[in-house]
Amino acid sequence: MSDSFEIVGPQSFGAGTVGPAGQRAFYVQALTEHGPVSLKLEKGQVQALASAVDQLLERVQPDAKGSRPEDLVEPVNPAWTVAALGVGWDEANDRVVVVAQELVPEEDEGQEPAEARFHLSADQARGFVEHAVFLIEYGREFGRQNGHKRRS
Repeated sequence: MSDSFEIVGPQSFGAGTVGPAGQRAFYVQALTEHGPVSLKLEKGQVQALASAVDQLLERVQPDAKGSRPEDLVEPVNPAWTVAALGVGWDEANDRVVVVAQELVPEEDEGQEPAEARFHLSADQARGFVEHAVFLIEYGREFGRQNGHKRRS
């Protein structure tokens, strides 16, 4: 079984990519006092997470200012691959909570998946959204500028 994580108030939380356009691998990474915690996910999951966080912030903290996340700390060594994501609001602590659940390989089916919970300030969450949208749009623009067909 993989490690689970409960990260409250990371130094930074962001999305990033490794690899050339069209072949990029997507990651989320939290920087903690003990080093980076990285999870691998799909481009569509980054888009969906950014959208869900944005919608949540519009309801609970519409004035949140984005704080740009740090770039990925490389080499990126993901703890595991994400199967499912969720987003919630911790009203008592004014934090966005991002929950990720591990994709369990077929050979390990039946085992409990690992889970990661990232407790973010509204400003960190807004910064994640802004940077994630940039990453996705940058990849599309880069591909179009270099004659690649658009792939989503």
